[in-house]
Amino acid sequence: MGRLRLRRWAWLVITIFLFLFLFLFLAACGGHKPPGISPFPAKITLNPNPSYSLQLGSTLVLTASAQNGSGSNIRSTFTYAISPSSPAGVLDIAPSGFACAGTWNAPAYTICTPANTGVVQVTASALGATSAPTYIFVHAPIDNIQVSVVPPVNSPPPACPNQQALPPACNLPFNGNASNYCLSQNQVQTLQATAYSGGVDITGQVGPFTWTQASPSVAKITPFVTVTPYNVPTNQATASPTTPGQTQVIASASGVYSQPYNFETCPVQCIALELSVNGQYTDQTSFIANKGTTETIAATAVDVQGCIVPKPPLTWVSSQPAVISVGGGTTGPGSGSATCADETTCSVSTSQPGASAITASCTPPTCNIGFPLNLANLSAPYIPQPVYPVTAISGLVTGAPTSTGVLATSQDCYSDELCAVALYNVSTSTNLPGSATELPTPPNSLMFDAAGSEVFMGSEFGAFAINPSSFGGSTSPFTPLPAPGTTLGLVTGKVLAVSPSGALALFSDTVSIPNQVYVVTSSPQSTTALNINSATAAAISPDGLETLILGNGGNTLYAYSNLQYLQTVQPNPLLTPAKSIAFNSTGSFALLSGGSPAGSLAIYDTCDNSLVIPYLSALGIPTPPLFLKMVPAGNVALGSEIVPIPLQTAGLDFFFGVDNTGIDIIATTSSQPLLTALCPQPIALAQTTAKTPFAPVHININQGTFQPINFFLSPNATQAYIVTTNQGVLVYDFDTSSVSRIQLLNDATPIAADMTVDGTLIYVAGSDGLLHQLNTVLGVDLYQTSFVPLPDSSNNFCFTGSNCDLNIVVVKP
Repeated sequence: MGRLRLRRWAWLVITIFLFLFLFLFLAACGGHKPPGISPFPAKITLNPNPSYSLQLGSTLVLTASAQNGSGSNIRSTFTYAISPSSPAGVLDIAPSGFACAGTWNAPAYTICTPANTGVVQVTASALGATSAPTYIFVHAPIDNIQVSVVPPVNSPPPACPNQQALPPACNLPFNGNASNYCLSQNQVQTLQATAYSGGVDITGQVGPFTWTQASPSVAKITPFVTVTPYNVPTNQATASPTTPGQTQVIASASGVYSQPYNFETCPVQCIALELSVNGQYTDQTSFIANKGTTETIAATAVDVQGCIVPKPPLTWVSSQPAVISVGGGTTGPGSGSATCADETTCSVSTSQPGASAITASCTPPTCNIGFPLNLANLSAPYIPQPVYPVTAISGLVTGAPTSTGVLATSQDCYSDELCAVALYNVSTSTNLPGSATELPTPPNSLMFDAAGSEVFMGSEFGAFAINPSSFGGSTSPFTPLPAPGTTLGLVTGKVLAVSPSGALALFSDTVSIPNQVYVVTSSPQSTTALNINSATAAAISPDGLETLILGNGGNTLYAYSNLQYLQTVQPNPLLTPAKSIAFNSTGSFALLSGGSPAGSLAIYDTCDNSLVIPYLSALGIPTPPLFLKMVPAGNVALGSEIVPIPLQTAGLDFFFGVDNTGIDIIATTSSQPLLTALCPQPIALAQTTAKTPFAPVHININQGTFQPINFFLSPNATQAYIVTTNQGVLVYDFDTSSVSRIQLLNDATPIAADMTVDGTLIYVAGSDGLLHQLNTVLGVDLYQTSFVPLPDSSNNFCFTGSNCDLNIVVVKP
């Protein structure tokens, strides 16, 4: 038994010996415990810093943090101290850092009794480290703060720096009084905040003032900082203009805010566009180019004081981006347009044959910021408004036609939710229908955006956006458009209008009660419902700012913008029912067919929706046009029916319309506002014929009475194609004043039609169920596409449900 105990003790001694040996051996070989984080502070930060303002009797919680020599945050116990050089009886600090603008009831530290005013220097310390001081200003209670301008504003009127010669379109007599309240880019204004207590100016007792503005991009606010003795912001700040517009500037201290001061960077009043070659302006506003090339367009923006704005945030738009696209930048406000890289020039690319108008506008909310804010102390002419160039750039693109696609479907199931409808995507190069795609709901309309990237489908059972490039792929081409305020409901109705690249689309529901118009935006995605009854037509301005909608069966004109509430445009009701509406090339005004006292035409200015009364007399049009199409002057080849007009005439646009006897031509010209006016933009009718100067002209094509369902123009507007239900497709040649006809094979009646952007092909849905390809160069019905019955159906366009006929055709731009 004793031997056993001896052995156990021996093993214990051996184990301890081995443990000590290994420990000493590893230590000798360099093994060691890693050092811990240093607990000693090297830097103390006191918050707030560098200064703070306290009213008598108010409290403030001081906080501190510590970092060691390696920059790691560490825990420490802090001591808060007031500098001995600071005046006594001004500030009292509890050990926890709870500060009183007066004296505490120590040791409870619950009641703060006001005492003296003055500036106190406070620090926080821990283990030998001390923070930078914070200056606390203790002062009497502030009743109010007033903001004023320290006179004078430097260099009024402005001496515009590096001012080049103004382009002719903007060489206007600007209003010299604008400098009384707005600043051009080279001017600086000093603002001063004054604090009052009981009517006494106590600004000298108050610490730093904080400056804020409602729209940070309008001005750059830079507070003045004193060098001695406190090195903190003062009650003054400089305000430098940046982006044209107006904003409210507020000064605050000790939780008290001033009344807003209205600061304005002088708004843009004039924009001139011209082609640029090798960096040189050319005064040219139109070009003809082959596809695959680029052109450079220069924009000059001038403010209300006559100074050139160096980098105005202009919104660049192409009316046919599939033909001519604006390059660079990001999407603009609501229209899918682009803001080109350096704001004053834009490189445009010619993609395929066709015509387009390119414009650049100063559009809120990114330019002339503050619209439609109406401040009582500012005169009306200088309230920031959208500004449009006098003349858009007209571009004609030539070259070989580009293959595209044609969407064909049926609207015969628009009232049957259980009907499954097929959509075909037909290639213009092969005229083969491809496989049928089942639509998620029965459609009542289809409309492409001008870029051809998206098509919108209207339906009484749910509208969708369709991506044509996803047909036949693994990703669904259909994106539902949700109704506002619901999780499952969808937008319903017929699509009336789509902005150039599809960022904005309008749908009119005339079936549901109450009738509504849905405004759908894609970036960010949102839907707004408008209480408009029986909407029949709509148009969206090129920049996407304004949408005009014909409601109540064409008897009421509405204006809608995401910056303003829905407005009823006067007169209401219209004196005659309106038929259609179209904006001019720049977007500065819209031409309304019908609705005017003369019964034919009316013109509305975009900036204020005002009716331009002087242009409604002695119109030479017998009845309001059923359709309207705008063509900028540079894309019109003037022929025998139109007296040659100098194409450099500022603001010249042509509107072409069709009624049931012929073609209407309305030429308009616009100019920049003069003197004090930013809005409205002056508009006049231009000369169209020698016999009827300064009046529209009606061309009776002598084909009797026909029933048009659509009409198209060639890219250079030398030929008009009128698709009728009783005479096929009528072709009018403006050069020869002659009329020809393209008759559909099988004597089929046109049901629906659309045209390629290059003007070479018209696709017509015929009463024979075939899709007819009309070649405008040859003047014949060249190909006819047939559609085979669908699986388990005897119909070509209905998988299930009632009989469906081909009656919706849209061509991808």
